[in-house]
Amino acid sequence: MAVISAANPKGGAGKSTSTLILATYLAHEAGASVCVIDADPNQPITDWRQNGRSESTIEVLGGAREDTIMNMIDDAASRHQFVFVDLEGTASLLVTRAMAFSDLVLVPMQASAVDGRQAARAVEAVRREEKMMQRSNPDRRLPYKVLLTRTCAIGAPVPSSQRRLEAELAKAGVDRFKNAFVERQAFKAIFEERLALHEMEGLKVGNLEAAQQNAAIVCAELVGIVSALAAETAA
Repeated sequence: MAVISAANPKGGAGKSTSTLILATYLAHEAGASVCVIDADPNQPITDWRQNGRSESTIEVLGGAREDTIMNMIDDAASRHQFVFVDLEGTASLLVTRAMAFSDLVLVPMQASAVDGRQAARAVEAVRREEKMMQRSNPDRRLPYKVLLTRTCAIGAPVPSSQRRLEAELAKAGVDRFKNAFVERQAFKAIFEERLALHEMEGLKVGNLEAAQQNAAIVCAELVGIVSALAAETAA
């Protein structure tokens, strides 16, 4: 099993969207058992599940609190291959406890200077939590990866702002996904239609095939990262 928390203090960074795309893709395309713990105060994924018509097999759990989040993660991890935790934006005890129980912290962010500064706060929070855990276990690590979202389409000219941001992340030694979630109408439609990508055939949601291919690439990279971390832990 793998516990993956998504954290970013800035709203609109693509945190909930990235979580839901990855979770539903893994469940449908890979046949994985997946749970999403919706710890965002706005409960976007809970709303998607309760008020939508998706037949995705993912389990969605809401109502996470500081005093329940650890037990929720433990219970979900005992029943599922993948557990995603969509965290609230502000720093809190709930966030740090969820991070401490995670195998990987995902930091989605748009390719802009403003988002970069906010994402840097999330990365620092991960690094602080790692230091706290190392007080009791010097070998304990808390891996993280920045995931760029709403980038330009593959093959299109990359804006100078994105190139600068990527250079700054590399200079700062920030780990990030090689792939990114492109700006796609279909990704926005997930919450509008309350459906998974594979359930939107026939709807006017832009280039659905390209969105599905994009999801497949990012998901494959995520699985590779998680598998490598598991092998490293077992070694």
